[in-house]
Amino acid sequence: MMKQQGMRLLGLLAGCCFGLQAQSPELTAHYPDSYTVRQGDTLWDISARFLTSPWLWPKLWQANPRLANPHLIYPGDVLTLIRVDGQPRLVRVEQGGTGVARLSPRVRAEPAVATIPLASILNFTDSHRMLAPSVLRQAPYILGDQQGRVAMMKGDDVYVRGRLHPGESYAVYRLQEKLTDRTTDTVLGQKAILVGTVLARQQMDQQLSRVALSSLKQEVRQGDKVLPLASDGALAAFYYPRPGPAFDDAYVVAMGRDGSMAGRHGVVFINKGHEQGVRAGDLYAVLKPGPGVYGYGTAARNELIYADSASRYLRNSGPAQALPSRAIARLVVFSVQERISTALILDSEDLVRTHYRLGDVRDAGYRP
Repeated sequence: MMKQQGMRLLGLLAGCCFGLQAQSPELTAHYPDSYTVRQGDTLWDISARFLTSPWLWPKLWQANPRLANPHLIYPGDVLTLIRVDGQPRLVRVEQGGTGVARLSPRVRAEPAVATIPLASILNFTDSHRMLAPSVLRQAPYILGDQQGRVAMMKGDDVYVRGRLHPGESYAVYRLQEKLTDRTTDTVLGQKAILVGTVLARQQMDQQLSRVALSSLKQEVRQGDKVLPLASDGALAAFYYPRPGPAFDDAYVVAMGRDGSMAGRHGVVFINKGHEQGVRAGDLYAVLKPGPGVYGYGTAARNELIYADSASRYLRNSGPAQALPSRAIARLVVFSVQERISTALILDSEDLVRTHYRLGDVRDAGYRP
């Protein structure tokens, strides 16, 4: 399943670069004159070393109208910065020479550099899923087996409440944390983890199916949800990254995996989805809130103290002065549900935590 998803992603990424903004690329304050591509680099990483807006990476590679696809850049290639009609462009230096070469097709054993870290996304989507309330209400679920066991193992015949198509394989997910909006208390979605797969054998009646447990990551239990193996649309959404629509109340709801923080290439959930106009490929900055500061007022020396170390007396004497928030990371949305979206942290200079607000990605122009 993961291999099929990867092939689908690469095919979509190959044609995702149309419809570029008219914006011109602007170089960072400390851009290098050349760069040697390393294993694990992405086009985003490389472009972020040169551009304040890495999502304009296609323009960085267009040294001439016939220049080949930037996916043909490989680890070990030396890229050098030149100017074409006053605009910055990257070209590949010929090995053993000083000239530059067109980025033309070559037979290489290692994979070409990808646009964004697909492996991080696939590692997550291969075993995790966000389920919208509408999906949960109608999803089939595991009833049990003829032996009356609560947990079932590989090879067992199991009954499912719901309609399935005989001969087709399905994924079995176990529900985890339910995510709600902190302001409206609306249920945004529910996290789920893959526990196994089943093969539908027989539709017993309108709402009862018999399946065989074909593979397991852990034991399957009563109540686990049964969903199609095919992508729910999340992986079909790798369109060209661009700044997302602005929101005053967008924030990080939860981490993709356990815990309350994540770094570069970590997965997070945000509290906006289809209903708010979010699309796959939307980019956002993550804002770390500034600390609060309390003043002693008329006390001696009129000292200031940060909120996390202020005494109860100072905390109760009035509101803290909040210092400005700071952009610490950039993320890209790769899966969109009704009211919630899943995003990948592309780069960061500090850990992203739950409840951090989202801002305009154009305000996060730092080099990772």
